[in-house]
Amino acid sequence: MAVFNYENTQRHEGYYPLFLGQEPSVHDSINVSYPQIFQLYKKLKSIDWDENEVDLQQSRFDFESCSKNQYEVMIRTLSYQWELDSIASRSIAPLLAPFISNSEYWAAISYVSQNECLHSITYSEIGRQCFKNPEVLFAEVEKKEVTERGYDFGTVFKDLEQLGAKYNLGLVDKNDPIVKETIAKTLIALYALEGISFMSSFACTFALAQQDLFLGVAKLVQKIMIDETVHVQLDKTVIDILKNDLEWRSVFESLKDWSKSYIDKIVHRELTWNKSLFDEGRSLIGLNCTLLDEWVLWSAKPLYLDLGIKSDYDFPAVNPLPWMDDWMNIDSYQVAAQETTVTNYVLNATRDDLGDEELDFI
Repeated sequence: MAVFNYENTQRHEGYYPLFLGQEPSVHDSINVSYPQIFQLYKKLKSIDWDENEVDLQQSRFDFESCSKNQYEVMIRTLSYQWELDSIASRSIAPLLAPFISNSEYWAAISYVSQNECLHSITYSEIGRQCFKNPEVLFAEVEKKEVTERGYDFGTVFKDLEQLGAKYNLGLVDKNDPIVKETIAKTLIALYALEGISFMSSFACTFALAQQDLFLGVAKLVQKIMIDETVHVQLDKTVIDILKNDLEWRSVFESLKDWSKSYIDKIVHRELTWNKSLFDEGRSLIGLNCTLLDEWVLWSAKPLYLDLGIKSDYDFPAVNPLPWMDDWMNIDSYQVAAQETTVTNYVLNATRDDLGDEELDFI
């Protein structure tokens, strides 16, 4: 892919395809082909945050005083999220880059990668600040159960990495069917990662926060989850756009069997993880293996519908964890100041809060 293509003529057409168009020239916000993608990019920018916005001192105390069950659920959840966000931060924009030919999608997907860097750094900061010996969190990341849970995502991303290298070297032509097929598989895998697997782990964190445990960690994870809900919207939007194109639609149609097999596999891995999470008599108030299984299926249902594939699972008729709706709305859950200290104060701002007496004195 050219760093800058001086011969790009697509501005004259006023249209830039998402993938495999002319090699890119200037970032063009004058001729926006997909305003819905540009709006999602702007939405991500508007909710930007920092990994040090929340004081984690109380969460550190919670790790030292909570029950063995609570500790093990939280540390397993954090380790998996840390691993997968680290993979995502190095996979999404860099691996799709050779194929993207649209300015607004490049802006959005670059920001998604930046988000994933922030997310993985946040989990690292949680480890640094909440554990006397952060090595225990590193050790969890390396466990077989954690690495296997993310294996299927890494495999698809690796396929795109290898294809991109060949594509950049001119060893694969853009019209080769393998190119669109591999891109489509990556988009489906990304949708499953952010729409199913991440959402499953978030529920464990918030179930503990519902008991007033790890509230500082939960506030940071809530910010991560709000980002991920926008990522899921972007994943769905891109797939929907492509499916409205005749050539891409045929690609997704040809991948229906693969898509079903892949999504089934992700769901199965999550259900298997749930069993291991709640084995040895482990349990949480408000969350058990059955409820978490139903939450996984609830989260997976939109993917089956969007991709037009049948599921062998019975989906819940209603949300099995209704309290998750509050956590998914960033404005709906307010943590009391005595429970955790929020440090994202506005800088370089003033407030008109002086009365007449104070002004007279001044």
